[in-house]
Amino acid sequence: MAPSADMLLKQGEKFVQVGDHARALEVYTKFLRTQPRHTSRRTVSLRVGQLMLLTGKFDQAVSHFKKMVDADRRDTDAIYNLAQAQAYAMQLEEATRTVERLLAVDPDHPEGLARMATFLNFAGRPEEGEALLDEAARRGVKHWSVELAFAGLAPRIGRMDESVARMRAVVDAGGLDREEHADLLFNIGYLLDKLGRYDEAWEAVSAGNQIHAMHWNPEGFARSIDRLIEIQDAKAIAALPEPMDPASDVVLVLGSPRSGTTLIEQILAAHPDASTAGELGTLRQVVLDASGSPGGVPEDPRRIRQVDMIKASGAYLSDLRARTGKSKRRVDKCPGNWQFLGMGSKILPQARVIHSVRDPRDTAISCYFRHFVAGHAFTTRMDWLGRYLACERKLMRHWAHVLPEGAPRLGFTSAVYEQIVESPESEARRLVEFVGLPWDDACLRFGETKKIVNTLNADQAGQGVYKGSAERWRRYEKHLAPFLEAMGDEAPTD
Repeated sequence: MAPSADMLLKQGEKFVQVGDHARALEVYTKFLRTQPRHTSRRTVSLRVGQLMLLTGKFDQAVSHFKKMVDADRRDTDAIYNLAQAQAYAMQLEEATRTVERLLAVDPDHPEGLARMATFLNFAGRPEEGEALLDEAARRGVKHWSVELAFAGLAPRIGRMDESVARMRAVVDAGGLDREEHADLLFNIGYLLDKLGRYDEAWEAVSAGNQIHAMHWNPEGFARSIDRLIEIQDAKAIAALPEPMDPASDVVLVLGSPRSGTTLIEQILAAHPDASTAGELGTLRQVVLDASGSPGGVPEDPRRIRQVDMIKASGAYLSDLRARTGKSKRRVDKCPGNWQFLGMGSKILPQARVIHSVRDPRDTAISCYFRHFVAGHAFTTRMDWLGRYLACERKLMRHWAHVLPEGAPRLGFTSAVYEQIVESPESEARRLVEFVGLPWDDACLRFGETKKIVNTLNADQAGQGVYKGSAERWRRYEKHLAPFLEAMGDEAPTD
């Protein structure tokens, strides 16, 4: 018997409440497919698009909200969510036009005002964003999203203390859902950190992480990494068949979140012959599909046929190339791809891989202070961060040992965040040479690029190399014990 509409709605809400966005998306999508005339259809359709964003399906979300807007061109909720999706899909110009369209329909739409102020900030025009929000405040516009946008402007316009006070007032007033509440707390913590009020900052982001907490199984994750190391040795990788396309235009930038992958992406994407697809999750999916294993781990490489590898290569490259035009080098900056380099090295046999390396203590602090829009459940606890970063170190050491023999045509290098910050030109030149492009001075002016980068804080846009986060962990050293203990033998010793 097929589940009723009410049952689907209850199941979907249950998954949302526990943070299982993927399963919530499945349930609500089934609702839309089976309930064409239900009175809750519009509300559920909005929820489906928002869940696509939360699960990283940015392009699907754009298509979904476009259909909603086409059906009702004055639906301000659909128009706003389309702008959000376009922003996360790295379509900044389209998103800006969509927000302008929204404000033409409703000049006091608070989330539209907030998004426009954020776009102005990223474009290096914070004073215009400030004027926009100040004028809206004089008209009586009040909303938590406006305070978040103001927080993004605050470091550039000298109003950080004011912004902290305003966000705290919104939190104290209540009436927020869990993600809105968490978002405000993370932004309060971010500004307090910049103000040097470190104990208050830690208290704010810890509260945000408790609200935002999701399920993660550190023991299961560690076992899956150990299994990869056990079965994907040089001989097993070498036995995998290769597709015909060498994928020599592909550049994979990977590592832990907040380890410097965005900085590397910006440097390369500023080159006139390079483009970035952002955080493309396609490699993970094609590895899962080709291996036929839920964990993406091929138990027996002999079972994987060349036709499977050709299909995987074609699916990945068509997606990447569609997003990056006619560029000679195409950057996929998906940090988690470090888990899929075994099969990935043969699906993309002549790709170039850049592993971003950073002091794990700074990486952990940066992750803990970040409210991730999708996934990354391990970032909400310091001990979980320790287990995750230890696993990354362990597996990357394994790949460095086996890939030269198992996938000899693959290009591989590491880029140390601290070295890029200390010597940006020499490191930028090395990376540009590594990906096979001639040097261009634009790679030192990457802060001027108009390409939106979703993981960059707005007050850092246009700054070039940001030096304020080196050895940030020292401000929070007294909170690192659970993290260092969880890292075990992989923990730094200095």
